[in-house]
Amino acid sequence: MYANDFKSKKTGIDHSLIFVAMPFDDKYDSIYNDLIVPATTLANTILGYEDNLSLRPFRTKDDIKTTSGWINILEHLYTAQIVIGVLTGKNQNVFYELGVAHATQQIARQILIAEEGDAPSFDTKDLIYLRYTENNIAESKEPLADKIVDAIKTYNLENEKVVTKARGSVGPSGFHAQMTYGARRNFAVQTEELKDNAPLRNGLDILCQLGLLYLNTASQRDNNGNSIEFSYWWTGLGNDVLKLLGIIAEAELLQRRKDLPPYLNS
Repeated sequence: MYANDFKSKKTGIDHSLIFVAMPFDDKYDSIYNDLIVPATTLANTILGYEDNLSLRPFRTKDDIKTTSGWINILEHLYTAQIVIGVLTGKNQNVFYELGVAHATQQIARQILIAEEGDAPSFDTKDLIYLRYTENNIAESKEPLADKIVDAIKTYNLENEKVVTKARGSVGPSGFHAQMTYGARRNFAVQTEELKDNAPLRNGLDILCQLGLLYLNTASQRDNNGNSIEFSYWWTGLGNDVLKLLGIIAEAELLQRRKDLPPYLNS
């Protein structure tokens, strides 16, 4: 399967995932165990992330030459909050994975590392953001943690621009709907609530059109064929807007990101 043909099961970012593209060989395990894992733990401390909502590194050893392995790798490349690419060893599969990431994902969410003295292949010398020493790999823990924190902050700044634009597009009706239902992660609305309340009805429609709200189920019907209920979920972007408006707190936003169905996480 070509990356261009791949459709992720998710529509947005897994805010807790750091995907590590690196060689499978066990001789590289120390890079993951002694550098990337401790650096992620330190980054969580710097960012103030709690254990159950913290960043977590993930390294797959799936064979890129198998369909299932490649699909699994693409899924992680497309949805990870951060992609760390280990260039040490000049592994062809790693370069291919990173090429896909460079072509499809924000460069600000990607961190490339290599061993000190490792001559880069292709034109990657200006993209290597961290060099570590093999004899004292742990000393690079803090610099890598700083790179992870910077990547998170950059992503948040870019996301804030999108959120701010969305906030300004909802209009009075959309704002009314946000204030009415924003405190609930998902909610159902009876037809009677909407029949004589055009502002609320229009507001829900606007929020759905902007991608802030998702109609989770088709309307149910009674024995006479009349629709009686609509069920909604706030999307990832919708929850970000609610946080910007002060309707939900940071802790609630992080919990919603964790619990949100994958296809609504954006």
